[in-house]
Amino acid sequence: MQNPSLFSKFTCWRACLLAGLFFPGILPAQPAEIKWLPPVRSSKDQHTLALLRAGDDGFYLLRWQDSRTDAKGNRTPALPILTALTPGGDRLHDAPLPGFAEGRMDFRFALANDSVLLAVYEAPNSAGTQTLFARRLNLAARKWSAEPQVVFTDASGRAPAFATAWYSRSADGSHYCLYRLSGGTAYRAALAVLDRDFRTVWQRQAELPAPKGQMVLRQALCTNSGAVLVHGQLFDTGSPGRPYEAPPAVSLPDGRPFSRQAEWTGAAPAISNALFLLGSGNGDPTAFYPNTGKKYTPSFEIAEGPDSRLYAAGLSSNANNEQAEAYFVYAIDPEKRTASFLQNAALPGAVRKAYLSEKAAAKKEPVEGLALRWLHWAADGTPWMLAERQYPDANPGRVEQAALLRLDSSYRIGAVRTIEKYQRLPAGTAQCFASVGPRPGPKSGWWLLWNEGSWPNAKIMLTECRSGGAPMHHVLDASSNSNVSLLPHTLQLFGNRWYFVGESEYRERVRVGILEGAEKENGKRREVAGPAVCKNIRRSVFVCPNIHP
Repeated sequence: MQNPSLFSKFTCWRACLLAGLFFPGILPAQPAEIKWLPPVRSSKDQHTLALLRAGDDGFYLLRWQDSRTDAKGNRTPALPILTALTPGGDRLHDAPLPGFAEGRMDFRFALANDSVLLAVYEAPNSAGTQTLFARRLNLAARKWSAEPQVVFTDASGRAPAFATAWYSRSADGSHYCLYRLSGGTAYRAALAVLDRDFRTVWQRQAELPAPKGQMVLRQALCTNSGAVLVHGQLFDTGSPGRPYEAPPAVSLPDGRPFSRQAEWTGAAPAISNALFLLGSGNGDPTAFYPNTGKKYTPSFEIAEGPDSRLYAAGLSSNANNEQAEAYFVYAIDPEKRTASFLQNAALPGAVRKAYLSEKAAAKKEPVEGLALRWLHWAADGTPWMLAERQYPDANPGRVEQAALLRLDSSYRIGAVRTIEKYQRLPAGTAQCFASVGPRPGPKSGWWLLWNEGSWPNAKIMLTECRSGGAPMHHVLDASSNSNVSLLPHTLQLFGNRWYFVGESEYRERVRVGILEGAEKENGKRREVAGPAVCKNIRRSVFVCPNIHP
């Protein structure tokens, strides 16, 4: 009788060998795996906005309950839900943030550190008009720790009536900026800069220079030093209507919109951009107007680099506001208050080939629907950009192609890392927003977590993009196994571990996931190899995207 252990080992290694022969390159060493905590039952009218805190002390999720009608026909308000889980993933409590259930406060957003949640909301002020307040909530006790504070005040100490605001977190997490941008006959920025414990460092309201043409203020970037960079987009004054970008329903942890959808009240092409640098003093903002030499700038993003300079990267075109022909990188020295272009060039052939047919790329045709999503630096200081392609006319909100663009020391695109079968779902569903969960990779590149496919057969993918070599795609889990799909916007580092949240399609289940297997031992990354690959050969082959398109 054959030894079953030896027979199973022989069968496993034979399967590994055959898979390697017939499907070369599909069995790279798995760099990480997911450890799921137990699923928690959830109401279908709730969805997850953010993972506020994670670790050995438990987990806190900020969730949102949609407005609904109960069995008696009573309308319940839409409100924020604070969900607390034990370290083992069991539900500890699940209730509206204190005060919101009464319907007297209109929730805007919340930020959290290790022990305190800062909630920003709209409520009546002493004059009877609506304004913005902030309150600090002790997470463990779930009690307000201080009286409400007005977020913005004018020079006389009065609170203006603001209905909306957004936030930006600095790259190192040392500062937050709560901001309100307004236009019309004058362009103004109301700014409140907080430290990591949500104490006010400075706040002011400033009038921004009015450039030629029509301007819409888009976003603000909080810097590590506590300064603020405001971005405005300039439009053709001869075009009817007023363009604007809808406020995000979900934001990344740093406040950036997770799925950016521009909405238009009329045809108004973007022609250029303006940047305004403000500090704690009362001095005038310093204005910068990067001129690419092109008629349109369909995409524009801002970030702070490891050298403390402020960067703007984007796409430009002479064709129209929906096609990309060139790219640029623009840098501001905040100390000297000077700026210059680091790169301003045509899209290289490698970028066009990632999104176009070979024939179209050879003819140097523009790429329609292309947008930069972020500019970040890997652990070795190498800058990377994420570029996604949307099809707003045929499939609104749908992203089907994406690539990471590695820049060299002169900020020229040196390599293109295409992400295969990327995000073939509409943006905004529980499983698949139009972006990824990025984290620095262990070899000076990036790991991208994203969803491939549709529920219930969606797969959680991890793509390794290194400085050299082609991307490697790994299947970490399948929705049919975990009963949830990844929410990329929840991926966050707490302590030395990466955590995220998964949700089922109809939101009846939610669970916390931990990204494991990337630990470093004696300065080297632990590789999963040999029998570990064979152990998972059947499941890996079954869900591998290179086998089942």
